[in-house]
Amino acid sequence: MKKITKILYLLVLIFNQNFLFSNILESDVFVENNTNSSCMIYQPYLGVVKDAESLDIKSDKFEITDEKVLILNDNVRIDFPEGILNAGKARIDQENGFINFKKGGELILKDYLFNSEEGIFDKNKLFVDFTNGETYINNRGFVISFKKLTGNLDNQITLEDISMTSCKDPKNGWQLNAESITLDDNTMRGYAKKVKVKAFDRTVLRIPYLPFATSQERMSGFLEPKISYSSDGLDFMIPYYRVLSETSDFTIALRNISDRGLGFEANSRNLHGNNNLRSIDFIYFNNDKEYENIYPSDSDSRWAFSINDSFGDKKNFWVDVDWSKSSDSLVLRDIPGDITSIGSQREQSLKQNVKINGVFNNFQVSVSQEGYQTLNPILTNGYKKSPSINLNYFKNFKNVSLHEYLNYTNFVADTIHGFFGIDKNNKFRSSIPNPVEGERIFYMLEISNSMNISGYQLNTSIGVRGIDFDIVDNKTNSNSVMVPTFKFDLSTLLIMKSGMQSHILKPRIFYGYVGHEEQDDNPVFDTYKLGMMNQVFNLNRFTGMDRIGDQNFYTLSMEYKRRQMNMNNISLKISQKFFLKDRKVFINNMSMNSMHSDMMSNTMNMGMMSNSMNMNTMSDSMDMGMMSMMNGDKDPIMIMAKWMPNMKTMFMASGSYSEEMKKFPMAGLTINHMFDKGKVGYAKRYTRMTGDFNQTLDYSEFFADLKIKDNVSFVAEVKRDDENSSNIESSVGIGFENCCFSFRILASDKNLSKYLDGYRPEAYQYLGDAWDDIIRIESKSRINFEFELKGLNSSFEKVSRFMNNSLLSH
Repeated sequence: MKKITKILYLLVLIFNQNFLFSNILESDVFVENNTNSSCMIYQPYLGVVKDAESLDIKSDKFEITDEKVLILNDNVRIDFPEGILNAGKARIDQENGFINFKKGGELILKDYLFNSEEGIFDKNKLFVDFTNGETYINNRGFVISFKKLTGNLDNQITLEDISMTSCKDPKNGWQLNAESITLDDNTMRGYAKKVKVKAFDRTVLRIPYLPFATSQERMSGFLEPKISYSSDGLDFMIPYYRVLSETSDFTIALRNISDRGLGFEANSRNLHGNNNLRSIDFIYFNNDKEYENIYPSDSDSRWAFSINDSFGDKKNFWVDVDWSKSSDSLVLRDIPGDITSIGSQREQSLKQNVKINGVFNNFQVSVSQEGYQTLNPILTNGYKKSPSINLNYFKNFKNVSLHEYLNYTNFVADTIHGFFGIDKNNKFRSSIPNPVEGERIFYMLEISNSMNISGYQLNTSIGVRGIDFDIVDNKTNSNSVMVPTFKFDLSTLLIMKSGMQSHILKPRIFYGYVGHEEQDDNPVFDTYKLGMMNQVFNLNRFTGMDRIGDQNFYTLSMEYKRRQMNMNNISLKISQKFFLKDRKVFINNMSMNSMHSDMMSNTMNMGMMSNSMNMNTMSDSMDMGMMSMMNGDKDPIMIMAKWMPNMKTMFMASGSYSEEMKKFPMAGLTINHMFDKGKVGYAKRYTRMTGDFNQTLDYSEFFADLKIKDNVSFVAEVKRDDENSSNIESSVGIGFENCCFSFRILASDKNLSKYLDGYRPEAYQYLGDAWDDIIRIESKSRINFEFELKGLNSSFEKVSRFMNNSLLSH
C-alpha cells in the first residue's frame, strides 16, 4: 500500500477547475458495481510513464519567471509513474519548494483519487494546506469531502468540517459528519471528533469520538457495538480489538445488561509453534443483580474462563490443554458469551483436561488428566480420571498388521450422583458420598490381515481383550477378565455402467466373536451402551472400558449406489445383525432396556424438558417389547438411504425396524434444498427409548435462509419437541443490505431449564424427585440488532451459533 506521504506529495501539482466534480464518484474512473460488496469499482488509467525520473507534461501555456517559478496554464496534464495529474493552473517555485494553486484539479493514483479547489504545498517540509476538496480511498471505499486539509504528510493530516460515506447516494445509506478527522499515516487509522452519524438521511447517533481504520489490514481499535434486548433488559457491548503481532490478537468488550449489571468479556488468540492455536476466553460480572436476588447466599461475582491450546510438534511430542471453569453452574445459561466460546446455554458440563502426547516410530503414548465441572446444579462433577495413560503400538507386515493397546486409569471422586450402571430400576440417587474409587487396566492385542481374492475383499483379525480392577476400599469384589476375539469381514463390488451412470452393488457378510466372562460385580466408571447403528459391524457393544461385551454374531448387508458425474445421487444400505448366542454381559440388569441412540448423543436434556415427565417410572409394555428385542436372536433392521435428484436437493433417511415389535424404535430424516436465492431444510429424529430414563425422543427442526429481494433477506429456525408438542427454540430474523449499509435484526426464544433456589442434594433421595420438584421451564427471549456501515466498521470474526448443534449439519 502506498503511504499517504507519497500520495499527497504529488497532490501539489494539481488542479483544474474543470475537474472539480460536485460529486467525485461522477468521475469516469468509476464503474457502478451491481453487487452489495461496494457501490463503485475504481478503475483508474495511470498513464504510460514508468521511469521514476521521467515526466510527460502537457499544457496549453507555460512560462518561467526570473525567480525560477514555473507557471502552467490551461489543460495541464502531467503523466508520472503510477499516476496522472490534471490541472488548470499551477505556480511552482522550484527554488523554495512551494506550489501555490488557486483553482482546482484532479490527481489519479492507484488507490486514491483527489480533488481540491486551492492550496499550498511545501515539498521540503512536506506540509500541505488545501481548501474545499474531496478524496476517494479505494481500500475502504470512502468518499471524504472537506473544507480544510492541513498537516505533515509524513506523519498526520487533519481534515476539518468533513462529510464521509461509502455510499453513492448517502440518503439511501449512511453518512458521517464530523468537526474534524485525523488520518495517521503510521498507524493507518483515523480518528473523528464530534461525530454525527446519519442513516437514510436521519441522525441515528451522536458521539464525541470515533476511531476507524484506513486500511483493510488487521488493525487495533474499537469495533462495531452490539445491541440486543432480552428478558434481562437491554444488553449493550462495545468491543476493542488489539493486534499484538502478526500471529496474535486480543479482544475485550465492555458489556452492560440492564437487570444484571456491568461486566466484560475477553478473548485472546495466538498462533504459535507448528500452526498451534492458543485461545483464551473470559467472562466476568462483578455484581449480577438478578442472580443476587435469586441466590442471596451465594457470591454475587460471576465468571467463566476457558483455555484451549496445543504445545509442541504433533508428529513427535505435544501437549493438549482443554480447560474451562465457571463460578457457578448457571453463569453460562444466564450470561451467554458473545465474543467468547466457553460454552452455550444448553451446555451440561465444562471440560477440564490436560493431555501429554508422544509418538516414537510405531509407538504412541499419552498421559492425561480428565475431569468435568457440571453446569447442571442437581448433578455432581462425577468421576475424575487422574491420571489416564494410553499406550499404543502398531506394526505392519505387508498384509498383516499388529495392534497392541493398554490403558491405565485411576478414578477418583468425592461425591457422585446415580447413573446408569450403579443404580437399578431407573432410580438414580441424588448424591452418593464416598463412591467406589480405584484403578482399571484395559488391554487389547489384535492381529489383522487384509487381502483381495479375485475381486473379494477379505479382512480378518484375531486377538484378546482384558480388564483388571484394583478397588481402593477392597470391599467391592471385581473379576479380572481376559477373552478372545475374532472378526471375519468379506465384501465385493458389482459394477454395471450405463452411459454416464454407474450402478454399484456391495454385498457384505461380517462375523464377529467376543468371548464371555462374568463381569456383573465389576464397577462402572465411564461406560455406556453403544448405539445400535454403531454395533452393526463392531466387536464393541459399549463405550468406555468397564465392560467387554460378549457376542457371537454375523451381519448381512447390502448396499446400492448410483453414481453420476462423480457423485452418489442415490444410495441405499440395509443391514441386520443376527446373534448365534444370547449375550450375557450388560452394564447392569436394566441395561437391556436402554435404547440409547448414537444419532443424538446430547439430546437427553431436550428429551427431559417437559414438566410432565416422571423420571422414576416407564411403560411396562415398552419394557417387555425392548427386552424381547434385546434378548432375541437378531437386532432390528438398519436402513440408511440418500437421494440427490440434483445438485441443489438432498434427502437422507435412516432408521431401525424391529420385526418383533413391528415398529421403528429409531428413525431420522433430513431434507436440504438450495434455491437461487436461499436455502431451506428440515430434519426429524425419533428414538423410542433414549437416555438414562428411557424417554421417547421425537424432535424436529426447520431452517430457512431466503433472499426476498436483492437487498432484503429472511432467516428462520424452529427446533421442536414433537413428543410434548412444545417449541425448544425458535429464531426469526430479517436483514437489509445494499452496497454501503447493512442492518440485521434477529429475534429468538429458547425454552431453558430453570432451577429453583434452595436445592440441596440431601433433601432428595432420587434425581427424579429433584427434577420434578425444582426444575421449571423458562422462556428466554432475545432480540439482537446488528448494523454495518461498510468501510467504517472494523468487523471482527464471530463464531456463528445460529446453526450450532443443528441436525441439518449432520
